[in-house]
Amino acid sequence: MTFQPAIPTGGLAGLRFLDATYDRQFDTFSRSPIVEREIDYFRENAASATTAEALVGDRRLLQVALAAFGLEDELPKRALIRKVLEEGSVAPDSLANRLVDPAWRRFTAAMGYGDLGGRLGREGVREEIAEQYRVRQFERAVGDSDVDLRLALNFRREISDIAGSDNVDRTGWLRVIGSQPLRIVVLGALNLPDEIGALDVDDQVERISDRADRVFGSRSPGIFTEAAVVERAVERFLLTSAANSGVLDLTSPGGTALTLLQSGGLGAGAQAGLFASRF
Repeated sequence: MTFQPAIPTGGLAGLRFLDATYDRQFDTFSRSPIVEREIDYFRENAASATTAEALVGDRRLLQVALAAFGLEDELPKRALIRKVLEEGSVAPDSLANRLVDPAWRRFTAAMGYGDLGGRLGREGVREEIAEQYRVRQFERAVGDSDVDLRLALNFRREISDIAGSDNVDRTGWLRVIGSQPLRIVVLGALNLPDEIGALDVDDQVERISDRADRVFGSRSPGIFTEAAVVERAVERFLLTSAANSGVLDLTSPGGTALTLLQSGGLGAGAQAGLFASRF
């Protein structure tokens, strides 16, 4: 039986509780028999998967490897996975670099088959993937109780990779748009409708850039290198999601915070005070 994280409430209050208890809950979850069993199997057998064919041919190994990069739902697509792995991630026109979701490129680079002949023979690589698997599975378990909190945890962990990249001003928003979990949080934080997804990609980037400039003071996703901006985005996303789902009373302090955030009428210091008084 897998330990189910305790989340007594949703939204910002739920995130604050999860933050305060994260280390203890994550440790308990990591020691769940199911999690330990899958990680032990991966540690003991991954080194023998010296080719993409071998990895794809072992369902348990492949499931852990995919889940470590948030791709566990792609498990049935064996032919696609093998092709992605065999082409590698170095060539600009490789399949991993042509797929919209940037998780494919990270997964392919970590496995290394098309570029380095396979990296799972290295103990350090196996341990890194095992740890990523634990984190992702814990977030998935959180999502079983509250999907918004899973999205918030994922955003905190992944956005820094984009924000700190060399070509962030040129490709950053494209990578956000290509990752459905990141896209959901950013659109929520910026109070933009899902319908902008029907626009041309360049128009989507323009809309997001303009709104980010008004909300965060920069058109570049590089602004998310600042931890305070990441937290502000998460707070805005959770408040907006609660309001859209009817959970948040717009006449409450939290609802007032949302109204002020949307109108731009609340500075960073005032936000912190209001959130603290409410939660």
